[in-house]
Amino acid sequence: MKPTDAQLELLRRASGLTLDAEGDLRHEGDPIVHPGLHALFQSGLDALPTGEAIVRIGDQWAYVQTPGTPFVVQRQRVNGDAVSLDLNTGETLHVPAQDLKLHLEGEHNLTLKMPHTGRSLRFGRRAWHALADGLEIADDGALWLHWGVHRLPVARS
Repeated sequence: MKPTDAQLELLRRASGLTLDAEGDLRHEGDPIVHPGLHALFQSGLDALPTGEAIVRIGDQWAYVQTPGTPFVVQRQRVNGDAVSLDLNTGETLHVPAQDLKLHLEGEHNLTLKMPHTGRSLRFGRRAWHALADGLEIADDGALWLHWGVHRLPVARS
C-alpha cells in the first residue's frame, strides 16, 4: 500500500537529519562518519522553494533541520577577478567578485546570495575566520570586506 501524502510528509519530517554550523550532516545527533554515505548525503543537499533544507537521493527526499541555508562555504580563495567557493555539497563555485552580495547578520554570520540563482550561502567558521581580518568599518559606518585585491560592500542587519 502506497503511503498518503500526509503520511509521506510525516516520514520526511521525521528523518532525524540535521546540518551543523560547519555544514556536516548528522543523524539523530550523531555525525555520519561513513565516507560514502556522508558524500552521498552532502551531494544531495538542496532547498525547496520555501527555503526548507532537504536531502535528495534519487527520486526520494527528506527534510534536514538547519539554521538557515544548507549550503555552507567551507573554503574560499581569490582567483584574479573571481572568487572560488568550496561548499559542503562538494561543489566549487567560481563567482566574479563584483557579483558577490555579502551580508553580515549579527557579528558572526556572513552570508551571500548567489547571482543569477538567488541561492543563499553561509560561511562556515573556518572560511569566515579566514576573511574576518579583512573587514573594515569606514568613517561613514559602512562595512567593507577586503578580499584579495577586491574591496566589497557588506550589508548588515
